[in-house]
Amino acid sequence: MKAKLLPRITEAMLYLLAAFVLLCAVTLYIPGSGLDQIIAAYCQTDSNPVALRVFLTAAAVFALWILFELLLVMRTVSTDPFVQRNVHAFVRMGIAAELAGAMFAVRCAAYFTLMTAVCAIVMLLAGLFALVLAGVFRRAVAFKLENDLTI
Repeated sequence: MKAKLLPRITEAMLYLLAAFVLLCAVTLYIPGSGLDQIIAAYCQTDSNPVALRVFLTAAAVFALWILFELLLVMRTVSTDPFVQRNVHAFVRMGIAAELAGAMFAVRCAAYFTLMTAVCAIVMLLAGLFALVLAGVFRRAVAFKLENDLTI
């Protein structure tokens, strides 16, 4: 019972996080919303509100891309996670995280904040982690196929 409970909880958390990211991305474009007011207050210094909205929307797209790939991987956890589709999913997650990290790094160069720098580092590390995990899964799939052929 417990073996099946953790993947279900994780999948539910992934869906909730995806809904939250989508809600935040949509709220960016609703006049008078909380995020709209935060952007207006944030941009009173020397930042462009349109550029910030585009940046935050792109970050949300990358986050949703990664969450979607994680949901695809989670569907195979209870049956057989060592399949080629998961290898490709981890590669795509790694690419998405690296692109997001690069986007945050460019944002740091244009308008430095400590949180943007932290996000850039975290996304670049997450991308590397996903790419390493893709390599591990690639080897596991090869071993599994070899083992299946010897029986």
